[in-house]
Amino acid sequence: MRRNTLAILVACAAVTICGQAQAQQPAAAPAAVPDQMPFDVPYGNSITADRAVDIVKAVVAEATKSPRNWKLAISVVDTHGELVYFYKMDNTQHASVTISQNKARTAARFRRPTQLFNNVMQTPVGAYIATLDSPPPTASPGGIPLVEGGKIIGAVGCSGATGDQDAVACKAGADTVK
Repeated sequence: MRRNTLAILVACAAVTICGQAQAQQPAAAPAAVPDQMPFDVPYGNSITADRAVDIVKAVVAEATKSPRNWKLAISVVDTHGELVYFYKMDNTQHASVTISQNKARTAARFRRPTQLFNNVMQTPVGAYIATLDSPPPTASPGGIPLVEGGKIIGAVGCSGATGDQDAVACKAGADTVK
């Protein structure tokens, strides 16, 4: 009992000393505030279903290049993040249906690729991301905004393979829009 009490007192003292040492460190300089707003890409007219078909064809072509056999759910959304076109390749895992739609919705509503959310989630600061929207943004590679003439016309989201594979296939579709 006496040994346990002594160990607890030593631990409390160590925490107190370390806490005081950290408290005496000078405050870090505030980060520079950029003059320009990041991801300030205006929205344009929403993508049509006919154009979405061409994007999905490019994604499927990329996913099935030999020796690839990526089975993807592919979603194309408008500027509001609402579904315009959906395609599921044979034998795609069931969960990927919703995930692809969420990736596309995140890319359209936040005007940036979902890979950036994934990068932030790898840091301690990334914990706040889940509170940004309802539903929260999907922080996984494979959601890419569709930009035509400098304006966002929608986004494409892919799910079913690894995140990096999803992103490669989605980029092939996004690259068809100029």
